[in-house]
Amino acid sequence: MDATNVQRPSQWRWDRFDPKKTTTMEWASRNCVGADRAMESSHRLMQRQVLTEVKSAEHIIKSELHQLIYEAANITKMSYCCKQTQQTLPCLNRNDLRQSWVQDGSEENMKRLAWIFYYYGTEIHKIGRSNLTHGEWVERKVMNALNIVYVHLVDLPIGQKTCLHQLYSKKFNDFRTNVMRQSPSLQHTSRITKEQPKVPGMFKKNFKRAKATFFMTKKVNESTAWQKVCRPYMASAWCEGLF
Repeated sequence: MDATNVQRPSQWRWDRFDPKKTTTMEWASRNCVGADRAMESSHRLMQRQVLTEVKSAEHIIKSELHQLIYEAANITKMSYCCKQTQQTLPCLNRNDLRQSWVQDGSEENMKRLAWIFYYYGTEIHKIGRSNLTHGEWVERKVMNALNIVYVHLVDLPIGQKTCLHQLYSKKFNDFRTNVMRQSPSLQHTSRITKEQPKVPGMFKKNFKRAKATFFMTKKVNESTAWQKVCRPYMASAWCEGLF
């Protein structure tokens, strides 16, 4: 292919959009360049462009998250009971995961969910994706698909993530929350989290969590019911022969 026919990538600031807010004309205007960058028409055009880019990025991220969940659920042998046939079926998607959680709040199933939500996409994914977490890998896929590169990364504050990585995190968190959501007709008491519960006297302060350590409870309304669960073999036992 002639080098002159290769489209140059679009240049993005790390904060091109805010995943938690709708992109306004004022926000989009900071990405305008050229002689017409101060014109309202340019700001409106940029706003439409950014909104279209975010929609495209969301589509790719959601698709990859569904694939991630499908793989992780298959590895952990997560299942649920079909209400119509009463048969035990493997979890294939987010709705199946929710059914499994609703039906089975056991410690073993909570560990499966912890592995799926907090371990597979980070620690395990790096083994087969050139040391990239799933979020980092998906971000690169989006950048390649949209033909973009970041600029001014030197201005990225320490600890701050790029807009695409923030969008991935938001979609993943929405996904996890949707699976374990409460409703007027469902008040599930089993919970799993990677963050140490803030219960005075139960856990050590300044605790540094091991990567295969999580916290679970079967009585979420009782603060003293939280317990630390750590199964060192949980990572290897579910990953033999993966890579």
